[in-house]
Amino acid sequence: MALAEPRLVSRLLALARTLRARGLPVGTSDLLLGLQAVAVVGVEDRSDLAAALRACWCRQSSDLALFDQAFAAAFAPSEREPVRLSQPTARVTVSAPVLAPGAGDEPAAPRGRPARGVASSDERLRRLDFAACTQEELADLERAVVALASRPALRPSRRPRPDPHGAEVDWRRTRRAALRHGGELLELRRRRHGTRPRQLLLICDVSGSMERYARVLVRFLHAVERSSPGAEAFLFGTRLTRVTRELRHRDPAAALNAVGGAGEDWAGGTRIGDCLMELLTDWGGRALGRGPVTILLSDGWETGDPKRLAAATARLQRSSRLLIWCNPRMGDPQFQPSAAGMRAALPHVDRLQPVHNLASLAQLCSALQLADTRHPRRRQLTPERIGA
Repeated sequence: MALAEPRLVSRLLALARTLRARGLPVGTSDLLLGLQAVAVVGVEDRSDLAAALRACWCRQSSDLALFDQAFAAAFAPSEREPVRLSQPTARVTVSAPVLAPGAGDEPAAPRGRPARGVASSDERLRRLDFAACTQEELADLERAVVALASRPALRPSRRPRPDPHGAEVDWRRTRRAALRHGGELLELRRRRHGTRPRQLLLICDVSGSMERYARVLVRFLHAVERSSPGAEAFLFGTRLTRVTRELRHRDPAAALNAVGGAGEDWAGGTRIGDCLMELLTDWGGRALGRGPVTILLSDGWETGDPKRLAAATARLQRSSRLLIWCNPRMGDPQFQPSAAGMRAALPHVDRLQPVHNLASLAQLCSALQLADTRHPRRRQLTPERIGA
């Protein structure tokens, strides 16, 4: 593993040690994953760096305040050091085996050379719109997407477990321990809630208007499906296709080929409302039975009845713990939800966010890690409230 910024590595190690001392279990594998995330999001923006590490190292909502305090202390600018963590030309690379399209596992890059499959921290690549990528840039971005989605989305479990650094006092174990000392409370036994995989439902639009984004987004679906057991994935255009089984292939090339063979209406029309109704009717018990976090990747262009789309989105929201609509068109600063389908679905969406570049995908992965396990307070999104 080679990093061009020794100070950055030392700060990450210090941050990991601080979190471990305060009860956050940041192990070696977590540290390596954090380094990969830094290689993807870069170090130009301190908030992006914090969001990436938070998504990698925080397992439950109670860890957030602890992480933010430790991060602020570890990355506080000193008088001798400028605020920026690195120069714009600095490159952070991690030599790690990665998966490339059309191939299996790649060997690690030779020592002293950047790994071929790891995206640069260059700001342009991180902010580059997927629709404007060359084939070479697209391949680098796909590999970076795998690193972003390699950590499973977790949720706190209801059953606590013993932990000497836990935030809660385990009174049952404390009283039992006190019996050994004549009933004296000499020590407090503590506990914390563990984590379980979060149920995910991924629905991706592969119609003609989404053609420029579909390849990277399907690769994202494959990475999420591989890291999150039990996730369900569907593609749609004019019809709905379940691709959960196809995305479980370990080889990305085999998975993408299988998905391409399963989807019969790539780059065609869009009937979002009909496809969502089919999902609710035919797959509702399996895909929505346990209230998943639902991610709908679509630009909202609808050729069917907008009222049917509104009704389907409302039912989907009620059946989901959280409904996140990811629209790649939001990468345009002048974006407005002017499409009839988008306007019809908007009041029934919990969160609307972009999904057009690596930075927006990093935000989505962070949202999956931190989404509350309870039903959020529903609020009606309108064009005026987007971004509020």
